[in-house]
Amino acid sequence: MEKPLVLYIFLFYWHFLNALFTVEAPQSLYTVEHGNNVTMECTFPVNGKLKFRDLSVSWEKNDEKKKQVYALLEGVEDFKSQHSDFKGRIKLLKENLHLGQSLLQITGVKLRDAGVYRCVIGYGGADYKTINLKVTAPYRTITQGVVSTGENKWKLTCQSEGYPQAEVIWQNGEYEDLTDKANTSYETGSDQLYRVTSTLTVKSRIDEIFYCIFWNKELQENTSAILHIEDSGDGVMWTESRRFTGAILIVTAFFGSALLFMLCVRKAGAHMDNRTRATCSSIAKLSKDKNTHDCRDTSFEEEELKCKKMEKT
Repeated sequence: MEKPLVLYIFLFYWHFLNALFTVEAPQSLYTVEHGNNVTMECTFPVNGKLKFRDLSVSWEKNDEKKKQVYALLEGVEDFKSQHSDFKGRIKLLKENLHLGQSLLQITGVKLRDAGVYRCVIGYGGADYKTINLKVTAPYRTITQGVVSTGENKWKLTCQSEGYPQAEVIWQNGEYEDLTDKANTSYETGSDQLYRVTSTLTVKSRIDEIFYCIFWNKELQENTSAILHIEDSGDGVMWTESRRFTGAILIVTAFFGSALLFMLCVRKAGAHMDNRTRATCSSIAKLSKDKNTHDCRDTSFEEEELKCKKMEKT
């Protein structure tokens, strides 16, 4: 009879201790945009200085199959059981543990990261809380294209990535609905994102605008782009025109440099010519001076002959 009584007392105090040890979740729902980072938090009582050897922290994702996100067992990190979905993207901010905060950081959030997470803390007692993570993928960036297909005929294209599938609405400058005339296709890209491409063929004059609007019904959010029909030199030919302009700049710079070099050479020649003429003038003056005539050396006579030749030319 003694053993059942001891076991009963042990279980009674165990549940009593667990009742005193309570894990809390300050925020039960986190919403993060695809590709960004998120830090989820749960708290636990420390009661004085934290003893890492007595602490165990576990974060799990409750999918069809439970996925280990992070584990700290008796003060030592364990990555062996970590699921491949989270490899290299998980960090526990250990500097906050002594404050009773278990902060789990996920970098580069993916759509598949969305779901229910469980924060389990063991420290004298044991308890857990569940936290929901919602991942959104708005159609932020719209790639545009304007192509001329003939006289006053244009092919307008808008493409973007997001989740879930978005409806694409087309309007002209007067906000008339042209959606029925458009062709919209959907492809599944990386990480479950949808690549939505919509094309509208119109007959329009130059300098007219059109709108393509990506409507995300689930997020109740829309993103729009303005397509401006301009001369063929702009719009679709812009990239080629830019390259052509670059080539012109290079050629112009080359010829400009050559011209500048020729001017410098000519200027230097003129400067040398002036110096030579000044020298010849001095020689001529000396040659007329009878007192110095007899003292001239051979090099002086050679210079005098050169000057006479220059005078003839």
